[in-house]
Amino acid sequence: MTTPDQPPAVRRASPANHYPWGDGCDGWRLVENGALSLREERLPPGAAEAPHVHRVARQIFYVLAGELSIAVPGTLLRAGPGEALEIPPGLPHLVRNAGPQDLRILLVSAPDTIGDRHPVAEALP
Repeated sequence: MTTPDQPPAVRRASPANHYPWGDGCDGWRLVENGALSLREERLPPGAAEAPHVHRVARQIFYVLAGELSIAVPGTLLRAGPGEALEIPPGLPHLVRNAGPQDLRILLVSAPDTIGDRHPVAEALP
């Protein structure tokens, strides 16, 4: 976290900020300060997360490579390289990579989703 008395720092994906998640997925914490987080994530073909909802956080998924699929109640949203999808607080969703290549995204959450991830039982498309 950068504070007014500290100069801004360049951040990049590295072993120091890496975290594995899901089934073979990778993430890198680039910015985390409570009010905002920025992560780079990689999902291999076929990877998906469990359906969930954030009650407070708004999320923006920006696609760097591959095809992003986000299931929300009643529909399946898709985005490709250079496109973004916004998920408002309270909307159940499931992120997956249904494409043949790695999906690489930048994920912005405001505020950070720590403590604000809640499973949902409803089936999503």
